Amino acid sequence: MQMKKTLSRWDSAAIITAIVIGVGIFKVPAEVAGFLWSPRLIMAAWFLGGVISLLGAICYAELSSSLPETGGNYVYLRESYGDLAGFLFGWTELLVVRAGSIAAVAFIAAEYFSSLLSLDTLFVKPAAVLTVLALCLVNIRGLDRGKKIHNVLSAVNISAIVLMVVFGFLSGKGDIRNFRNGGLAPAGDILPLLGLALVPILWTYGGWHENTFAAGETKDAARTLPQALIGGVLAVTGLYLAANCLYIYLMPVKEIAGSCLIGSDVFRVLYGPYGRRIFEAVVVMASVGGINAMIITGSRVTYAMAKDNRIFAYLEKTGGRYGAPYRAIMVTGAWASVLILQGTFAELLFFTGILFWLFFAMSVAGIFRLRKKFPDIPRPYKVWGYPVTPFIFILVCAGLFINTLVFSPLPALAGLFLLASGVPVYIFSRINTKKGGS
Repeated sequence: MQMKKTLSRWDSAAIITAIVIGVGIFKVPAEVAGFLWSPRLIMAAWFLGGVISLLGAICYAELSSSLPETGGNYVYLRESYGDLAGFLFGWTELLVVRAGSIAAVAFIAAEYFSSLLSLDTLFVKPAAVLTVLALCLVNIRGLDRGKKIHNVLSAVNISAIVLMVVFGFLSGKGDIRNFRNGGLAPAGDILPLLGLALVPILWTYGGWHENTFAAGETKDAARTLPQALIGGVLAVTGLYLAANCLYIYLMPVKEIAGSCLIGSDVFRVLYGPYGRRIFEAVVVMASVGGINAMIITGSRVTYAMAKDNRIFAYLEKTGGRYGAPYRAIMVTGAWASVLILQGTFAELLFFTGILFWLFFAMSVAGIFRLRKKFPDIPRPYKVWGYPVTPFIFILVCAGLFINTLVFSPLPALAGLFLLASGVPVYIFSRINTKKGGS
């Protein structure tokens, strides 16, 4: 069944903002301040994270305009390197990246929800599972219902950040001298510390490419997706820089580094305990919006993969009049629930991170292969600064891949192990396909 084209330019941009502007900006700045003692270095690192994401968005603009099909990275890798590369992405997307990311954000939503209602921490995991399953049920009823939720929650989340920044600076409760006074500089070279800081920063920027996964359901995808990609990344970068400026204005870098929940602490400074409660409610809504958007885009990857591989053929069918890939959504939700029950937020973060950089690098490197392999296909959008732009992005991804492997070896190796496990599964699926076709 052909999926309906229901996503507009705003819907596509809202998917990016719903996924990217989740809970990271309210948690990660404290970790970054722990690596970088200088306010200027902190702001430079967040700006650099935005530049790296923009380079990636520029590259993905060409990929999405030349191959505007449901599946995003899966389609780009399959067309660039063949069926095995596409299958391995789909395999790890299902078992590691997608489900792990949904589970990680569900943890944060549940933690803030429990804090908001003063519930015991024993309720965190059950609440996280219930959140994922409830959103899966909503999206099973069709994309129209799912997109309405993430559009509303995206608007609420962005408005909350903008209002926080505006009223925070107008409050006069900060100190401009915080931008000149940093903590004690740690010994050693700054570059390794900057590399470590970029890992959580780019995780916070992560998700800027995920509207490409629903390209088959996007109106005029060849033009809509590039505009949404670049516009979405620019908007997010501006919001993140503004939020970090506010944090530094209200709190010295040393206090930021020691904060467990920097967003809550900022609202407490501005509005007291009552303000902290309001903030927790906003984070819950932001987290729910991010999970919902990830369900929308991730289920489209497994749907596209099922069309090409018999092992996942049961995911192919869409849901009657609603036109949603309900089986893919059910599998994603069920596996994310398993990861929630078995893991922690920190474990899931490093578990998924290493494969992000691997497949980002491979997908962007595919631009070079696709231009030679398919020189005559329409390309409404071409990469600015080709070949320098994609080459720089690939180098950055390679550096982050190595950095993650060196500093977080166990979770990273677990993710790579699941990637490798897809090879025998692929071989078995090919044998099964040949038997079925004979």
